[in-house]
Amino acid sequence: KELGEKATTLLKKITGPDYDANRAINNAEVPDSSDPERLGRAADATKFVNGSGKNPFAGLSRDQLALITYDDSGLYTTNERRAAWEESYDQEYAWRKEVVAKAMAEYNSSGKLTGFFSEVLDHYKTLPAIEQAQYPENYEAKLQKWIDLDYNYFTNTVEGKGSPDDILSLQESLNILQQ
Repeated sequence: KELGEKATTLLKKITGPDYDANRAINNAEVPDSSDPERLGRAADATKFVNGSGKNPFAGLSRDQLALITYDDSGLYTTNERRAAWEESYDQEYAWRKEVVAKAMAEYNSSGKLTGFFSEVLDHYKTLPAIEQAQYPENYEAKLQKWIDLDYNYFTNTVEGKGSPDDILSLQESLNILQQ
């Protein structure tokens, strides 16, 4: 919970109204370095977050992006952290788009979402701890319960482990698609 709260605090500095209110300050920020590579990357990040140029963090792993996004040591400029966050967001969006398409295909062909919930759980387990901490406390357990149920929404039957008392409403389980 504490890690999730820290993530929220750190994200406020690089997203939303706090970021926008300090845009001029963020754009003027320069790393405390004489390394031309560091200075160039920071300048590229500033260009990118202002709508021009490429993201200097494009293609980095989620772990690498999280290290930059949530770094509060001063090693990275605010715009570098913002650019890393944007790349992470883009990667997450692409993954979600793909997995939701698979979920709809699974549901339409079998009446189930078991494979979808399994993919979501596998993905969740690969996220950096600071990103996992932003999910509800029981997120992993809830997904595992839905996987174990192997519920068929067409026939309204549990085909796996569990009892009718364990059945979650269709609406509740489909809400995960919107997270």
